[in-house]
Amino acid sequence: MVLFYNAPTKTSQRKKTQTATIINLDYQGLGVAKVAGKTWFIENGLPEENVQFVVSEEKRQYGIGKAVKWQNKSPIRREPLCSFYGQCGGCQMQHIVIEAQRQTKQRALLHQLRKIAPDLQMELMIADDEWHYRRRAKFSLQYSTVTKSVEFGFRQQQSNQLVAVTDCPILVPQLSQLLSPLRELFQLWQQPKKLGHIELVAADNGVALLLRHLGSLSATDEQNLRQFATQHQLMLFVSETDNQVSAWTEQHPYYQLEQLQLQFDVRDFIQVNPIINQRMVQTALAWLELSAKDRVLDLFCGMGNFSLPLAQYAEYVVGIEGVADMVSKASANAARNQMRNVAFYQTDLSASFADKAWAAEKFNKVLLDPPRAGALFALNHIVELQPERILYVSCNPATLVRDIQILVEHGYRLVKAAMIDMFPQTGHMESMVLLVK
Repeated sequence: MVLFYNAPTKTSQRKKTQTATIINLDYQGLGVAKVAGKTWFIENGLPEENVQFVVSEEKRQYGIGKAVKWQNKSPIRREPLCSFYGQCGGCQMQHIVIEAQRQTKQRALLHQLRKIAPDLQMELMIADDEWHYRRRAKFSLQYSTVTKSVEFGFRQQQSNQLVAVTDCPILVPQLSQLLSPLRELFQLWQQPKKLGHIELVAADNGVALLLRHLGSLSATDEQNLRQFATQHQLMLFVSETDNQVSAWTEQHPYYQLEQLQLQFDVRDFIQVNPIINQRMVQTALAWLELSAKDRVLDLFCGMGNFSLPLAQYAEYVVGIEGVADMVSKASANAARNQMRNVAFYQTDLSASFADKAWAAEKFNKVLLDPPRAGALFALNHIVELQPERILYVSCNPATLVRDIQILVEHGYRLVKAAMIDMFPQTGHMESMVLLVK
C-alpha cells in the first residue's frame, strides 16, 4: 500500500462580519448600531446607512467594528479632502460634513452636562475654519533598506509603518508647503540611518524646524541643512544628543495673544490652533468678568497662555504648573511683557499642595485647564478657597463631568458651557464651562 502525504495548506482565519443599520453617531465619529440588543461602535458607518462590518472586538455589553460595504450612503457623508485619509490616523472625521461633526460633539457634551444642570443651554460654539488650522506637526524619518531611500511622513494608524504624505489639509499652509522640499532634502542625506524625526512649528515670527539626529551631522549634511533653512527662512534647531537642543539660528519662536508676546522653545506645548486659542482666551476673560480687585488662581497654567491675559485685567494672578521648565518660561514671558502682578510656581497638582505658601493666599476666581486626567486632586483646595467663579477648560468630557459633579455637590452651580472646535476632522473635543458659587 502506498501512502501519499499532503502537506497541510495554510488557511487564513476569516474575520467575522455582521450587518447593521447605523442609528446614531458618537462624538468621536463612530457609527452606533444595535444588533440583537448589543451596542456596536462602527468605524466609517454613518446614520441611516445599512452596512456590513468586520468585527474587530466584541465584549459582553458592546462591540467594535469597521464598515466594509454599504447598501446606501448617509446624507452627511462626503468625500475626504485628504488623499491619505484612513492611513495616517491623524484624522477620524473627514468623511463627515463639518456641520454634523460639530453638532454631534455639541450634542454629546450637552447630554452629559444636563445630567448635572437639566436646564443648561449651550453658549455659542467657539469655531473657525475646518481646514489649515494646525500650526505644529511631527514627522518621522526612516531609512528603508528596501528602497534605499529616506521615508518621510506620519505614522500609520496603529502601526509603525510610515505614510509618505506630500501635503496635509489640516496643517497651516506654511507647513504643508514644506513637505515636498523636506523630502528632497533628506533624500540627499549622507547619514540617513541617523535621522530621527523633525518637528515643525508655525510661530507668529516664522516657521521653526527641529531635527532630531542620532549623533553629529556630517559636514555635507550640516551645510545642506543650513542652506535649506536660509532658503526657506526657517528658525533652525538641532538635537544631536538626548534632551539637548541647539539653536542654529538667532531667532526664537513666539506667538501673539491679546497685546502680549509669548516666547517658547520649539519643543514646548502650545495650543496648535492659533485662532481658536485667541477666541478661547477672549471667552475666558469675558466669562470671568474680571475687575481690578480680582485675585485669580490659574491651575495647570503652562507657559502663561491664560495667566498673562488674565493679569491685564485682574489685581493679581498666580499661575501653578507641574513642569518646572514651563514655570521658567511663564516667568520669563511675564518679565518680557513687563507684567509685575503675576507670579508662577512649580507644584505637583496630582497630590496635596496645602503646605505651599501660595496655597495660603486668597483668590476669588479660579481657572483650570488640566490634562485629560482632569483636576480631581485640586478640587478640595479649590472648594476651601470658596471662589466666586470657577472657569474649567477641558479636553476630556468624562473627567470634566466627574469634576463638575464634585464642585456642584460643594455648592457651585453650572451656568455656562461652550464646545470648542479646536481640532476639526478629529475625534477630539474641547470645552469650557463656568461655575458660580
